[in-house]
Amino acid sequence: MARQYPIVALLSVMLLLSPSGAQSKAGARPAKTGKTGKTGKTGKTGKTGKTGKTGKTTKVANPAAKKKTDPKALAIADGIQRFYNKSAGFSASFTQIVRKLGLKKGIKRKGKVWLVKGQTRKDEKGKTITDNGKMRWDYPDEEIYYFSDGEVLWSYERRERIAVKLPVKNSRLYQATSYLVGQGNLAGDFHLEVAKSPLKGTRALKLTPREGSGVMRSLTLVVDARTYAVKASILVDPLGDSTSLFFKDASYGDIDAKVFEWSPPKGVKVKTM
Repeated sequence: MARQYPIVALLSVMLLLSPSGAQSKAGARPAKTGKTGKTGKTGKTGKTGKTGKTGKTTKVANPAAKKKTDPKALAIADGIQRFYNKSAGFSASFTQIVRKLGLKKGIKRKGKVWLVKGQTRKDEKGKTITDNGKMRWDYPDEEIYYFSDGEVLWSYERRERIAVKLPVKNSRLYQATSYLVGQGNLAGDFHLEVAKSPLKGTRALKLTPREGSGVMRSLTLVVDARTYAVKASILVDPLGDSTSLFFKDASYGDIDAKVFEWSPPKGVKVKTM
């Protein structure tokens, strides 16, 4: 089972590192050789004499070696983490744009979202664990709603009288947005890279998962340059399709637990995924 990343809607989601190189001895290569004569020192190109000391070898950079994270990317990640660690909950209006490969025009939807941080507690062995957060997404124009208590995600299409039940860990919505309630560790879970921002007055951070997953290829967070509040996110799935979320009228604080409560109304057809 692929590892789930609570921060990424997030917290998200994911991929393999570049293949390792074929350099021997941790990237070292032998010194150059030249014509041979009597055995002697080896090192730079040239003739050899009697047996003697071996010349120093020159190390070659391994193309697969782990790159150091850009300090600017770390600064953005730290700013996001600090801002949302202080938030118990998050709510906002949003515009969602889904772009699929082969389609010229994106699919645009609007709605309202509520998210709340999972509780931190001790398990039977005394280990500190954090539960999944709760979330709710409303698309009023289409009468489509999503509710999650942290374990189960319900998708409800009111017009069609259909409800779908699935584990929250398989939800792209959760993977792409749980960072908004301060869950997970950006620098620990992802490779970080400063990206070009699509909005004025913001900075962008591209997150590439450190481990593979079938949920996402990358997640880019677009944040306020001063506060580090997330203004938008762009999630790219393994197929190359993208889901962009643009937030407005955001508020932070406690949210009534009843917002996330839901059960299928009588007569609604239920499917379990």
